[in-house]
Amino acid sequence: LSRNVNPGDPVVPLTTSLAGTELMTLANLEDLLLKGTIDEIDVGRVQIGLPARISIGALPGADVRGELIRIAPKAKSETGGTVFDVEIKITDRANQFLRAGYSANADIIIAEKDDVLLVPERLLSFIDGDAARPFVELAPGRPGDAPRRAPIVIGLSDGLSAEILSGISEGDVLFA
Repeated sequence: LSRNVNPGDPVVPLTTSLAGTELMTLANLEDLLLKGTIDEIDVGRVQIGLPARISIGALPGADVRGELIRIAPKAKSETGGTVFDVEIKITDRANQFLRAGYSANADIIIAEKDDVLLVPERLLSFIDGDAARPFVELAPGRPGDAPRRAPIVIGLSDGLSAEILSGISEGDVLFA
């Protein structure tokens, strides 16, 4: 990964009183890890062994996959928040040559569903603030009509969008 001395440069051997000169840094790029942090709000929902989808800034569109292999037992403070260090082992490189030092983000997959109806969470409302009784407002059918409340049942959520299990259908127009 790095060569710290050039031919002809002086080097100092490792002794009990001297640290010695580091000549180079070597790595096996077949065993790469993504090291990152997870917020304290989310750490309770993850566990060792969960799959992860990794987005690498230098490789847009690459479908790199991994597995969560370590969650630090102790939190640390970082930019005004509390986070835990995590490590994700790369399990599928998506036929990409990965380099040490790439910037990346990972989505740790707690639960996943395909082909579901999603609604932005900002469009959800709750009767008297009761989270057990959510609804959305459907756009009026004719000009001058008022929006109509439609009680719904919510499934999975990623914090931005929520799965709708029942109450509305694909194609219904929501009042924003």
